[in-house]
Amino acid sequence: MGNTPLDDTAARLIDALNQDRFVLHQQPIRPLSAGAREQSYQEIFVRFQEEEEKLLPPGTFIPVLESCRLMHLLDRWVINRVIKWIHAGRRQNSKWSSPCCSINLSNDSLTNPDTAHFVIQQSQKGSVSGRKLAFEVAEDDAQAHAEALAALTRELKPIGCRFTITSYNGRLLKPEDLQALGAASVKLDVDIVTSLHSNPDNVRRARYIQAACAKRDIETIAEFVERQDTLEHLIGLGVSYAQGYGIGHSKPLYGRVTNIAAAAP
Repeated sequence: MGNTPLDDTAARLIDALNQDRFVLHQQPIRPLSAGAREQSYQEIFVRFQEEEEKLLPPGTFIPVLESCRLMHLLDRWVINRVIKWIHAGRRQNSKWSSPCCSINLSNDSLTNPDTAHFVIQQSQKGSVSGRKLAFEVAEDDAQAHAEALAALTRELKPIGCRFTITSYNGRLLKPEDLQALGAASVKLDVDIVTSLHSNPDNVRRARYIQAACAKRDIETIAEFVERQDTLEHLIGLGVSYAQGYGIGHSKPLYGRVTNIAAAAP
């Protein structure tokens, strides 16, 4: 029986990973208070070069990898290249301190028992502290795989890695659940953030989440911040960080450090 079009596409994507035909971008996450843990913080995004060259619509490769249960390969590629980027930057300038890099983690990686070992191994090979790595997991995925997430945080928190629950509105996971899962921060749901200027109910929900998280030493992050009045609301609420076009656009990661290919691990 011949390969299906999905199989062929998956094989092409695996070949692209092996040939480094993916690229990394970063978007800054700005601290809104002096007490924020990280004053230099960014989220990492992965792009396929064929997207960059306008040969594919953005994001179309993700569903293929998900359907074929291959997302863990992409996650590992991203983790490896981020660690190489940090390692190369330090080799070029020993006084340089990289931002903390927040990496999206798929369900495949979340439920793979070897993920923690891979992260620890790569961090050791690159001589990169786990404090430079954070991992993002969506609230619904965290709830569906709570046991796997708790196990992963138990293994990676000792080396300094942090975990963020994204798309958080507090309806699936209560603040006490976040603490039990080992979450260090949450990203407020986009519907809450983008309507702060017009929806008093979401202002009250954001205030509740912020207060409940602060009691448990869990930081809050607002994504998709584009309006100045939204930013003012966030500062007034005591939200820890802001991210979005109103803070900074995404840019290629490697533009700041060269000679990535030669860097270990």
